[in-house]
Order: sequence, then C-alpha cells, then structure tokens
Amino acid sequence: MTITSVFAQQADNLIAIDLGVTNFSIERPYTISVAVRNSDERPDIRFPDIPGFTKKGISASVTSPEVDGKVTVSQVITQIYQAKAPGRYVLAPFTITVGDNTARSEGAVLTVRSSAGIASGSLSTTAVAPSPGSAFLELSASKRKMYAGEGVALTLSFFIADNYPQALNFTALDQQIQQIANRIRPVNAWEENRNITELKPVTVRIGARTFRQYLLYQAVFFPVAARSLSIPAVTLQLSRPGPANSAPVRVAFTSKPLTIDVQALPARVSNQQIPVGRFRLVERLNRRRVNAGQSAQYTFQVMGEGNIATLPAPVLVADSGNVDIFPPEERLTINRDGAQITGQKSFAYFIVPNQNGLVSLANRFQWVYFDPQSARYDTLRPRLTLRVGGVADPSDVAVSTDESVAGASGESGLAARSIYAGLKTQDSSEQPINQDELIRGLASVLIVLMLVGVIFIIVKK
Repeated sequence: MTITSVFAQQADNLIAIDLGVTNFSIERPYTISVAVRNSDERPDIRFPDIPGFTKKGISASVTSPEVDGKVTVSQVITQIYQAKAPGRYVLAPFTITVGDNTARSEGAVLTVRSSAGIASGSLSTTAVAPSPGSAFLELSASKRKMYAGEGVALTLSFFIADNYPQALNFTALDQQIQQIANRIRPVNAWEENRNITELKPVTVRIGARTFRQYLLYQAVFFPVAARSLSIPAVTLQLSRPGPANSAPVRVAFTSKPLTIDVQALPARVSNQQIPVGRFRLVERLNRRRVNAGQSAQYTFQVMGEGNIATLPAPVLVADSGNVDIFPPEERLTINRDGAQITGQKSFAYFIVPNQNGLVSLANRFQWVYFDPQSARYDTLRPRLTLRVGGVADPSDVAVSTDESVAGASGESGLAARSIYAGLKTQDSSEQPINQDELIRGLASVLIVLMLVGVIFIIVKK
C-alpha cells in the first residue's frame, strides 16, 4: 500500500495532493487530501467525483511545521469518500487549483474489498497478543459529552509493561497511523493535529504495574454538527521475533470503540455561526484623540481556548454615520498544547470620525460566543472611547486594555488586567533634534560647496 504525492511549487506557495491507500475494505473510507503551505486562510477546493463513491464530508487541519529553521503555516483539507459496493473503480486524473498554484494527480485504480482483511506482507500469519493486559492499545477522548463547535482531543497510545516477556517492534508505523487517522477522523470537523514526530516512551504507573507509554497520534477536533461521534475500534500491528530461522510474527492490538455525545447549542434568535470556547478581549487604540477626518487604528483581539483558526470578526453594530470603519487586517496565532487549542486572533481596523465628540467603540463592535463551561452565551464589548477634536492632552497617546468585558450573562470570563492599562507616556508630537542627522546634512552641504568651488577654479584657469 502506497501514498501518492504530487507537488506544484510557486515562489511562495506549495500544493500537495495526497491520495489514500488504493486497496481497502468497504468499511473504511477513502480520502484525498490537499496540503497548502504558507496559507493562513482555509482555501475553497473543488474535489473530484469518484464513480461508485459518495462524498461524506470534509475535514480540515492547520499545521505549523518547521522547515530550514522557519515556521510555516499550512492548511490540510481532506475530502472523505465512502464506497457504495465492493469492486474496482477508476479515479480519473484531475487537477486542483488554489490561487495561482495548480497541482495534478494521475489518478488511481481503487480496489474495494467486501470485508476487512489483512494486507499481505513479509510477516507471517497474524497472531493475537500474548499475555493479555501486559500490552494494549488505547484510543481515548478528552470528553464524552460536549457541544457542537467545542473541541475534543483524540489520543492514540500504545502501552507495554516493563516486564513484558517478548520484544515488540513497530512496523510501517507512518502508514498505519495515517490509515488509523483516516478511520477515526470525524466527518465535518475542523482538525488541529499535534503532528507527533518522535516516538519517545514515557514511564507511567497503572495500578501496581509500570508501563511505557508511546504516544502515537493526537489531534483536537471541532465538530460542526450536533451529531454523536462514533469512533470505531482501530488495530495496530507490531511484530515479534519468530522461532529460529523463521519470519517475524505479526501481533495485532485493537482499541475499544468510543461514542461522544455532541449537543446542539441553546436556541438563539440569530442563525449566525457562534464560536464556542472561553475567550477574553484585548483592545488597543494607537491614539486616544484625533481631529475630524483623521484616522485611528483600533485592534480588537480575541484570546482564549477554542477553534482559534475559524474565529469570525466582531459584528459591526449599526449606528449613526458619523464614523467610517474600514475592513480589518487579521492576524492569527495558534498554540497546540496536548488536548487544548489556545491562541489569539486580532482584527485591526482604521476608524475615521467625521465630527467632533466622543466615539464609544462599545456602540460599534460586539463579539458573541458560547461558553461551554457556564453553558451560556456571552458578548465581548469594547471599553475604549475615541475623542474627536478638542485640545491636545499628554494622555492622548496609545492605550490598551486586557480585560474580559461583561457580556450578555452579566459575567466576565478569564478576566485579566494588563500591566499596560493606564500607561502614560510623553507626547510624541514634538520630535527631538537628531544630532547625527544634522551633522550628516551639514557635511553633505559642505562637500557640495567644495565641489562647486573646485569646478569654478578649473573653469577660471
């Protein structure tokens, strides 16, 4: 079983098409993945239709691999297919275009078996694991009950007791993990993969016994629909030495299936997609006072735990037309720490007031989210105000807050006071004289005068 990759590289981007294994049982889905490097936004990709297959959904993940010492953000979009019946099917050649980049795949011939079987290989017939309980495969979920849009971490680990009587070796681990990930990946869910690159054992105690734990796979999924997640049992195959002068023996370890209950969010009047998580607001103004017609930059930054990559911009509240607000510039930072996804997403606006007075930003922006811990909706609202016109004041400089703002529930979440709140600095409207620049300018003038004098003397002679 192989995985085919096709690359198309431009100056700043790279597209890769990954085709799943071509020989599989009908119980397993088939996948086509497209990886886009140097992309902070999820691309819109048209996946091909496969005769005899049904499209079951799309999953997405964000990765930040380090290449040549530089961290690049990549999007991986996966289309999941389900075969209608066993047989042989042809995936015709196709192309994928994202922006100015195009990747081509030569297609493949897909063989769908009637029931799950064991692929042939260099190992001998499959054997069950000896000494039950001494080594086992565990697929665990960080929670068994959650809301739609909330994150759940799926972790696959292999445990082996220190006194296990036989030597076990991992075989074709990368291929097996990819197949397992395709099998357990929920449909219509955003994926944040931890991207485990090292297989390091960690000593743990279970009851009175000591085990070595190998963390094989971990990802956080954010399901969109309020449908229960049924995670099937998965099998990992290892090998152990066979009798003298014989091939190694395959040993199969199987996890237990999981069911995760996904509840719908409480009903609301608006049908807008609401972020789910625990968030707080950090806001900044590059100046407190401007004249009518001048611009000020206002940054609305959402920080916390949740699906950071898909957080929407704040809603602009309808108000009088005395302020022009331009579309924001977005910045994103994601931290993948085990079973939690944290980070921040900022929206930088340019605001141009048209008349003197006070501009309350709370009347212009609001950001509604659902807190799964309190099971209530909440709203982040600005506290800063912009003064338009009037006499300049030393405090009319950059200002920021780092507070959660009380919302619809009347409560504030993750409140934290910034050390920069209330910070006052000197007025920067009067710039000091730069002596180095002054000396450099005078020297340039003297050199020019000297050149003019030399030319004058030569002409006179």
